[in-house]
Amino acid sequence: MIQILFATQTGNSEFYAEEVGRHLEKAIVSSIEDFDFLTLPEQKRVIFIVSTTGDGDMTTDILKFWQFLLIKDLPKESLIKLEFTVFGLGDSSYPKFNYAARKLRSRLLQLSAKEFVPSAFGDEQHPCGIDTEFVIWFENLVKKCETQTSIQQYIKIEQTDTYGQQKGVQQSDFEFTNKKRLSAEQHDKETYQYNFKCNKLYECGDILCVKPRNQDKLVSQFLAILNLDGNKWVKLEEQKQNQKSKKIPKIISIQQLFSEFLDITSPPNRYFIKLMSQYAERDIHKQKLTEMCAQTPEGLEEYYSYVYREKRNVYEVLYDFQPCFIPLEFLIDSLKLIRERQYSISSAYDGEQISLTVALVSYTTGKNRPIKGFCSNYLDNLVHGQQIEGKIIKGTIAFPKQLEIPIIMVGPGTGVAPFIGFIEQRVKQGAKNKEKTILFFGSCYENKEFYYKEFLQESAITLFTAFSRDQQKKIYVQHRILENRDLINKIVRENAQNVMIIVTGTSKKMPTQVEQVFKECLGEQMLQELKRRKQYLVECW
Repeated sequence: MIQILFATQTGNSEFYAEEVGRHLEKAIVSSIEDFDFLTLPEQKRVIFIVSTTGDGDMTTDILKFWQFLLIKDLPKESLIKLEFTVFGLGDSSYPKFNYAARKLRSRLLQLSAKEFVPSAFGDEQHPCGIDTEFVIWFENLVKKCETQTSIQQYIKIEQTDTYGQQKGVQQSDFEFTNKKRLSAEQHDKETYQYNFKCNKLYECGDILCVKPRNQDKLVSQFLAILNLDGNKWVKLEEQKQNQKSKKIPKIISIQQLFSEFLDITSPPNRYFIKLMSQYAERDIHKQKLTEMCAQTPEGLEEYYSYVYREKRNVYEVLYDFQPCFIPLEFLIDSLKLIRERQYSISSAYDGEQISLTVALVSYTTGKNRPIKGFCSNYLDNLVHGQQIEGKIIKGTIAFPKQLEIPIIMVGPGTGVAPFIGFIEQRVKQGAKNKEKTILFFGSCYENKEFYYKEFLQESAITLFTAFSRDQQKKIYVQHRILENRDLINKIVRENAQNVMIIVTGTSKKMPTQVEQVFKECLGEQMLQELKRRKQYLVECW
């Protein structure tokens, strides 16, 4: 038996794991979070498919497994029986490219495990994306494993006699009340504060996970083009272990299935294109789709050019190649689950309300096709009183509760979100000493993107701002940190045992550049000591 374990933040690793599992004999696909890591030394073969998130971070679902591997007194030959291979999903525009997968591979080798297929690391920045490396790695993999003669389905469906309307979100803890625009009205970049009724307990630094729904109009179009009746109900039966069987109710209406569980807003994967090539009714369409899903460089380029770069969603691709009636069980098999999106909570707990700070994702593709982000667009279309599905989880930030503990915060753009709630909390506690709460905030334009301007200027904090495009020479938060190195040095050295430095925001160049300037200000030894004591924290996305 081969274990295929995936670690994912957005569902991409899960798709690749399922794709491998479809072809291998006696393979079990599961989240690494569900795997009993104590059995690892007894496993014969394990395939790891692992994403890197943030600034070279492990995804949350692999953390317990990783902590187990890092136990100091694990014998060096703990995994001598294990054969493994790792496929990593990463983005080379980030400094720590595929860091999680590379660290995992190194640690497995340290514990005497052996690679039975060379590990590989996919790059989102490649002209043909992750698939470029995946195709080569997969070809090597199937040479070393038993493969199935036919591709096995994960789920089988049965029609039921039940017939009726789907149910909406039940007993939600979060009810939308209103939104407030934070960016200037005339600015093309829209950023809002979204407010919800909520009596759930939370702390500063916590995260609200929001599970979006597909838009009703898109679901109707999708069902119509596939000639599916949304009011019909089906029974799902697991054929092979998979995550969808755990997440989707066993008996469900087709409408609810495609509204709440299966993602039809994202580009279809190449397995979906392969299914389309089998069920398309026009020969010219079959030919084009077959070319697009071929395991060749030309096939990859066709797929990425038409589907991925232009971000065509599932419905749009089906529309272009209609008629193409893919059976329901294959649709369930090939579409991703709708994933929760995580947002830092930007309010202090009051027993009544919870707030998020969200920039709407909106852009045009190379061929000028307008694209909107799935979850931010979902939030922007909420109406007063509408309930959403969500849950509160702990983030990686632990804010100090005592007013006397100084904190230095760096939060450009929407990275300021968790700091708003924390400052609110300190205001409620009666904070007066501005040097105890320091914030470095940055954006492109002061008159367009100075989020929470009045609140920040009126609060008992020391505020430094950097607006990069308000002058010819660009100024960022790291420049402001260097300009105030004397103040930072004074605060850190006078409070070395409890001072906190927290950095949030985009995880591309900013966190690394900010860390570099803190190193210049404090010295490498002091910075490393703060990191070791978890007094220097980074939460980026």
